Amino acid sequence: MNTHLNSIRTIALVCIAGKAVSVGFSSEEASLATSVNASITTFLMFTLCYLSVEYGIQFFIIPLVREPLGVISFKRRKDKAVEQLEGTVINLAEGVSPLDTPKAQEVIAYTLGTFAGVLANEELMSLDNNLKAFILGEPTTQISVNRRISKFRTHDVYHFGWNIAKRLKIPNTMMAEFLKSQFPWQLADVEISTIAKKLSSDEGAFTLPKVEPRLPLAPFPLAKKLSIC
Repeated sequence: MNTHLNSIRTIALVCIAGKAVSVGFSSEEASLATSVNASITTFLMFTLCYLSVEYGIQFFIIPLVREPLGVISFKRRKDKAVEQLEGTVINLAEGVSPLDTPKAQEVIAYTLGTFAGVLANEELMSLDNNLKAFILGEPTTQISVNRRISKFRTHDVYHFGWNIAKRLKIPNTMMAEFLKSQFPWQLADVEISTIAKKLSSDEGAFTLPKVEPRLPLAPFPLAKKLSIC
């Protein structure tokens, strides 16, 4: 800071001296002594003006603006620190597997509990693995259930998909594609576009109910309701 200030002073004094000499010797009729005196007087006047401005800024203006500028600087640094902290929290959250989120855990438990006793162990294991792959965004090529299940209707599949889609915030079309791949027998005559539109439909007979997203998604005793056990 002092180095810059000294440089400014040096430049200012050189400019003032040049201006003083220019003013002092501007008259051709004045004698040498008169020109020198005029130059010195001009130099002193300009120097006094410069020093008045410099010290006025240094001792009066700067103290007045220093505190507000300090507050602004502090707020900027604080906001930046908060953003960095939030970014760290987001990065930590991104490091968690989608399967470990509360909603995913709820959906997986709902699926296993609802279809326990309805599906064979191999079918239930396949549905569980395919559902996890679906949540992770991985392809699901294996069919879980490709047979008729007594009293298990198309609308039961719809409601199963609707309950899952609402918790995982999955678009209806994606959910419809997953359901079509896992329950091809129940959805054999239904297009994916139709499935997507009817996930929330209450028309027709069904056993598996829809569960509003604001409510806990507890496993439904489907086997008991279908009189399988």
